[in-house]
Amino acid sequence: GFIQVNDRLETSAEGIYALGDIKGGPAFTHISYDDFRIILANLLEGKAASTKDRQVPYCVFIDPQLGRIGITENEARAQGRNIRVAKLPMTSVARALEVDETRGFMKAVVDADTNQILGAAVLGIEGGEVMSVLETAMMGKLPYSALRDATYAHPTLSESLNNLFMAMDNM
Repeated sequence: GFIQVNDRLETSAEGIYALGDIKGGPAFTHISYDDFRIILANLLEGKAASTKDRQVPYCVFIDPQLGRIGITENEARAQGRNIRVAKLPMTSVARALEVDETRGFMKAVVDADTNQILGAAVLGIEGGEVMSVLETAMMGKLPYSALRDATYAHPTLSESLNNLFMAMDNM
């Protein structure tokens, strides 16, 4: 079993906290690090940090690498959301072509009403790194157009986000 906690990671015993795998939920090292950040902020800094709205990114270190964040297209549709979906094959990514690693694709799910990114998957070279850029945009509640219109260094994998979101505009 697991120790039950609230969104501030406090147990039913006031002043007693649990973090990491013992509390259940996603069993990722990076989630445990964030649990520590939350408890530290609350206990030592007097803040009201919580797990509410926390993104849970993950990577599968296969070849090619998979990075995922947020909800999938199917989950968004099951929630009845009005969405737009962008997909870009890695064969359309300049850096992937340069290093001859063109297997895979990028996919993003965007709320059609707010233009905010709801989720993304990057199956390709350094998929986790590219996913992290998308996660940061999601945390900042940026519209997808901020990534579409950003000036990324060339040649980088992140610059493919321009093309990913331009592809959505052309759908």
